Amino acid sequence: MERLWFKKNKHSPNVSDIKKKQIGFISAIFIVIGSCIGSGIFLKSDSVLENSWSSLPLAISTWIISAIAVIAMSLSLVEVSSKGSGNLSMIGWSKNFNNKIIYKACKNFMFYIYTPLTFFFMPLYVINAFQDSLGYFNVTNNFGTSCDFLIWTVIAILISVWFIFTSGYSSKMGNIQNWIITSVKFFPIIATIILGFVVASTQKLDITVKPNQPSSIVTSFKSLSPGIGMFVSFGAIFFAYDGFYYSSGIQTEMKEPKKAPIALLVGLIITTIIYLLIAVSMSIIGGELNESFINKIKWLYGLIQLTIAIGILGIINGMAMWATRFSEDLIKSGELPMFYKFLNKLNTHKPIVGVVYTIIPAIIALIIFPLIGGFAYVPYGYTNNDVSSYDGKGYYSMAKLLAFADLMGNWTSVIAFAFIVLAILGCLVKGKKDGGSNFKTKYFIPSAIIAIILVGIGTIFQFIAPFADLFMMASPEILKNLDSQDIVSRAMTIVVLIIFIVMMIVPSIFDYDSKMMSKKISVTIVTNEQGLQVVKGYKSVSYTHLTLPTIA
Repeated sequence: MERLWFKKNKHSPNVSDIKKKQIGFISAIFIVIGSCIGSGIFLKSDSVLENSWSSLPLAISTWIISAIAVIAMSLSLVEVSSKGSGNLSMIGWSKNFNNKIIYKACKNFMFYIYTPLTFFFMPLYVINAFQDSLGYFNVTNNFGTSCDFLIWTVIAILISVWFIFTSGYSSKMGNIQNWIITSVKFFPIIATIILGFVVASTQKLDITVKPNQPSSIVTSFKSLSPGIGMFVSFGAIFFAYDGFYYSSGIQTEMKEPKKAPIALLVGLIITTIIYLLIAVSMSIIGGELNESFINKIKWLYGLIQLTIAIGILGIINGMAMWATRFSEDLIKSGELPMFYKFLNKLNTHKPIVGVVYTIIPAIIALIIFPLIGGFAYVPYGYTNNDVSSYDGKGYYSMAKLLAFADLMGNWTSVIAFAFIVLAILGCLVKGKKDGGSNFKTKYFIPSAIIAIILVGIGTIFQFIAPFADLFMMASPEILKNLDSQDIVSRAMTIVVLIIFIVMMIVPSIFDYDSKMMSKKISVTIVTNEQGLQVVKGYKSVSYTHLTLPTIA
């Protein structure tokens, strides 16, 4: 078959299609906020403080520098996304400004790794917060079995399936659910901020200003200096911001698509202000409250955790709205398996094909990865004095699964930000070659440079840290100060990274697009009475004003 690309339809968009667009400008801002604020800020603030050697001023500085990096990135994306990417978001940006190798790797990462793993670990964070809530209310938060993780995994599957089938299929339903979830998630935000200031005014606090080295023996890369710890913390903060670009992927559902970049910027600024307040508040609260004071307000902690669990659902909701639509765009581009069987069934506003292509990898991830985490990993960070807070007495299956989810989440966020930076760099280089005359925004060049430097440095440190930690175990003195959990965790961090890299490369070997289009057959192109080019003898489908052949 010849590779056939057809001319755009010159007719105006159907009025009914415009009426179907459900998302307004304010709703889009809430989707940005809803897609960012979830588990990240509440789960990662402690690690940022720890990596800053318990120095509150250094931790706050880390959050501020990271926020500047993300805002600079969002400003850069206003220019990058103006070149057009449809629902593909960062995949489209990579396609526009990077070479084919990087584009294919980005596409494979987003479809085969990032999306299914998000539907794996985000429901687990919902469950994690829910278990914390039950604990504060003095209610049993486990099933008391050696395989609790399997029961919770079934619940996680139901959560992901619900959002993929509702928000993924209907943007109207996704918009409604986002408004409900976002309104609820403001409670833990406000409550945490207020609690921090109340504690600061009523409790005698001993806040660390000067960085204190975690231990006398340096056992990890981040403990070499507080400066290194700061840059290593960027990965955790990227996780807290991860998902902000989902909104750019739903611009086809907005009443005014041109306002999508502005909605992205406004949403991120609001998110940054909220994050700074929460980070300061949680840094003040963390480790500073005596047990009697905590017991008096356990009900409040329980309520905060319950609403955090509901708030995390907003990330899953935003992901579902985007994933089904970018899947259909990839099918339209001939980038996914069996794409030719579904070209005449694509629907931007009711992406049932996208739902199918999204849910299959998600279910596979929700079956395979819980088995690895529950059986083969360690309860790193989720036990206290060798007791799990999320399992029955003597069991660790859920604690191990949550620790494994952390490992997956950190890598996906770092790699996603790396691809975004590469797209921004490609846009900057391409524009410079053209003399910069094609840049639509005056602030693109400075914001792009800031984003590339700050996010680039943070990303480089994320990749260096696990290898440095592994090499440091060659020292007998360091090795004897590490327990089995540390050793397994360090090794698995490298293993997961290697698996991710392989999964980004291998699918490109089986290039479905080129393979299908390389089959030569004789076709005749004619023009019908509506002015659309069609392939004689084959059915034809008009999708987003682009006419493509359906291959029998």
